[in-house]
Amino acid sequence: MLGLFSYEPIVILSNSMHPTFSKGDIIIYQKEKNNLNIGTIIVFENKNKTIIHRLIADEGTIYKTKGDNNKNVDNINISKKDIKGIYKFHIKYLGYPAIWLNNLLHNY
Repeated sequence: MLGLFSYEPIVILSNSMHPTFSKGDIIIYQKEKNNLNIGTIIVFENKNKTIIHRLIADEGTIYKTKGDNNKNVDNINISKKDIKGIYKFHIKYLGYPAIWLNNLLHNY
C-alpha cells in the first residue's frame, strides 16, 4: 500500500550503512529527487541493483556516494535519473523474514 503513495519500503541486505542501519532493517524512503544535500541518504539503482548509501559529493550532474561502513567512495557515477528517493526512517529487524524467504527460495 505504501508504494501507491510517495513512500516505499525496502529491506536492507548488507551492513554497508552500519551503524545507521543494519542488515534486516526495513527502510522507508520518499520517492523524491529534489532535496539532495551532502549527507543525505539516498536510494538509487545501479546495474539493476538497488543501493542505499550516503550522498558525499554533488558534481553538478553526477553524484558520488559511500556506505557509512565502507572505507572507500563508491566507484559509481550516479545521475538524477538513477535516484529513486530519499531515506526517511527505518524499522529494526523487520526485514529478516523477507531475507530468510529469499535465501530459502534461492537455495532450491
